[in-house]
Amino acid sequence: MKRFLSVLILILCSMQMLPALDVKITGDPIDYKLNETEINGIPYVAMADVHTLFKSICKQDRGDQRLYLHLYGETFIFLEGSSFYNFKLESYSMHYPIQRIGAQYYLPVIFMRENLPLHYASQMRMNRGKLELSKPINRNVQVIVLDPGHGGKDPGAVGRKLKVQEKDVNLAVSLKLKRLLEQELGLTVLMTRSDDRFVSLGDRTKFANEKQADLFVSIHANASKNSSSHGAETYYLATAMTSDARAVEALENQVVELYEGGVSARKKYDDLDFILSDLSQTEHLESSNELAGNIQLNLVAGSGFYDRGVKQANFYVLRGAYMPSVLVELGFLSNPEEEAKLADPQYQERLARTIFEGIKRFKFRYDRIRNT
Repeated sequence: MKRFLSVLILILCSMQMLPALDVKITGDPIDYKLNETEINGIPYVAMADVHTLFKSICKQDRGDQRLYLHLYGETFIFLEGSSFYNFKLESYSMHYPIQRIGAQYYLPVIFMRENLPLHYASQMRMNRGKLELSKPINRNVQVIVLDPGHGGKDPGAVGRKLKVQEKDVNLAVSLKLKRLLEQELGLTVLMTRSDDRFVSLGDRTKFANEKQADLFVSIHANASKNSSSHGAETYYLATAMTSDARAVEALENQVVELYEGGVSARKKYDDLDFILSDLSQTEHLESSNELAGNIQLNLVAGSGFYDRGVKQANFYVLRGAYMPSVLVELGFLSNPEEEAKLADPQYQERLARTIFEGIKRFKFRYDRIRNT
């Protein structure tokens, strides 16, 4: 440990701030600057600053010390300690290796000045010492709507032993998940409810559409007449395929008849315009399936709950949402053991972390596809 700190101090001492690289984005009235940092006598720029300016994303593979940079729909592959990188199956030299100090990566400035304009001749060039480039289009996931199920006059499922109300569990986990997404991924996270209030199922997806959300994640807890039923499952929209899925669908959809006006209100959700809206959602079904898979994988691994799998059901709350959308069933309040866990703030934090990791994994791949 002392040796590591000594090396880190030496590296930091060798770093020196230099003049910035001027950058001009077409159509933007202001000029930007990429601050240069001297490392071992060579000018570098921080990868984080590159991401901010170019709307790029990167993935670290610590296993083989590779760094993947996704920029303008293409991928660069760097190797720590090497001055060579791969681009479109060809190897190129940038004369100096990428540097990593702590968790921060640095690219040699020569890569920005000479290599990038070489690869993107139609999109950028160096002109009188200034890097000029076309405006990057940011298609990354930026806005997520979290939907804590139930609320207000609708308690949702109620635990048999501790009488824990589902609406409280849903809100607690959602607020913890919101904090993680904002602090660790820098996302804008909106909530369909941030306190104990009733929100109709239709208004929840309407809110997500109006806010032009990139993802919609509805958080719930399960219940069953059988107190031994247990485990976590994640759903995406489709006609319910199994008896279990139909049972959960009926449980979550009954809020319409109980709290939104009865049979006439339910008919509203079944009218032709809602059926047609389902057809327009088909483009998001594959992504919804993938998002559900990533969340379920991490939820089960992190919580220790039995894996009930990814399923499809015709939840009203997912219908009409024009973005990848999933509904997460955290566990069974009707099961005494799982009820106790779901009521535990520390376990709620653990559940929020597992869902966060699933969203993060999905976001990386989804961003890369959307920016290609």
